Amino acid sequence: MISVDALRTNIFPDESIALASEAFLRLHRYVQQQHYRGYEFDDFLGSPLVRLLSFDCLFLQRVAVQVGELLPVNVRPLLGIRKLESTKARAFFAKGYLYFFLATRNESWLSAAVSCLDWLLANSSSEYPAAGWGNAFDFASRGGLIPKGRPTIVWTAHIAEAFDLAYAVTKKPEYLNALEQSARLIISDFERHEDERGICFAYTPGSPPVLVFNSNLLGAVTLLRWWNHSGNSGCLDLARRAMAWTLPQINPDGSWYYGAGAQWRWIDNLHTAYNIDCLLTAHELGGARLVPKEVIEKSYRFWTTHFFLRDGTPKYYSAQTYPLDIQCAAQALETLSKVRGRFAGAGPIADRVLVWTLGRMQKKSGAFRYQIRQFWKNNLEAIHWGQSTMLAALGAYLHSLSAEK
Repeated sequence: MISVDALRTNIFPDESIALASEAFLRLHRYVQQQHYRGYEFDDFLGSPLVRLLSFDCLFLQRVAVQVGELLPVNVRPLLGIRKLESTKARAFFAKGYLYFFLATRNESWLSAAVSCLDWLLANSSSEYPAAGWGNAFDFASRGGLIPKGRPTIVWTAHIAEAFDLAYAVTKKPEYLNALEQSARLIISDFERHEDERGICFAYTPGSPPVLVFNSNLLGAVTLLRWWNHSGNSGCLDLARRAMAWTLPQINPDGSWYYGAGAQWRWIDNLHTAYNIDCLLTAHELGGARLVPKEVIEKSYRFWTTHFFLRDGTPKYYSAQTYPLDIQCAAQALETLSKVRGRFAGAGPIADRVLVWTLGRMQKKSGAFRYQIRQFWKNNLEAIHWGQSTMLAALGAYLHSLSAEK
């Protein structure tokens, strides 16, 4: 086993491949032992007792979710909350396996990805004729209550990305069809805010739009992915209008608030990384007229300058380090891996994030803890928010290194 401490200062390609591969395999064994089921940090409304005591009051439901996030001891079994399979987790697992297959050319990892993708095809939401995916439990936030099974634009977009990657690797038509159905759901069932600049898609079907930047970009990119295969001009037009609405919202320093409006005015690591991913994909698919490269570079500079300490620690907020969060680490590692060939400094930052994350967040079981707070650790092994995103991140990291060889 390679010592993490020995690699804190210098990390070399062969050593980083060995370190990331070992972590990937340990995590893979863990999720297999769990049968791809687990708790989530925001799953407290999955408890019948908690739902009863919340009296269908959104404020109390939001409080319950926050309590579940902050408790240092996992009381979920006592509250009747079950370990569940997660659609978004399966998509990230599939991405991780696809990336690992591309890095190793070992067919067993392609088979693991196909198993996850086939599960997703069988478990899309039954509420709508087109394909969409949501939570396995009710969830409450500032945006309102999202019932379990209700598709969200974020989950559907991330899953569509997995199917797009899978189609690129396998050319199986069912994966391209899943991407098409995801685009059709966004077009036909998600409400839109519209003004003189363009449009912003709602977070869930049948609800008023909340003006969130990363979700609008994710929806637009899903439409672009389908347009890239089909040439569907309607998809391109809607994507252009969504981009036209979102791009002017960037702050002068390159940062992004979570959304438009006083209730969304914070700047965090993982959603900034989502935005960079979307901007880069939109630029690659639609060109500079859709997303100028200067916007990507501006966002990237702010992100890498403000969200990482010198040792690779991924800060949660631009002006605040804690909590140290596994999703921030995972999304940082995946995004940095994707832009490794575009920005010269991305590789060294990714290497430092990898070493920091494996040294501080991975447990002996192979799983990753949820958060480190300033005075305590939350060791919850969240199945999506941690395990699946880290498998995808490790796979993307290894794929990026193999592409450099």
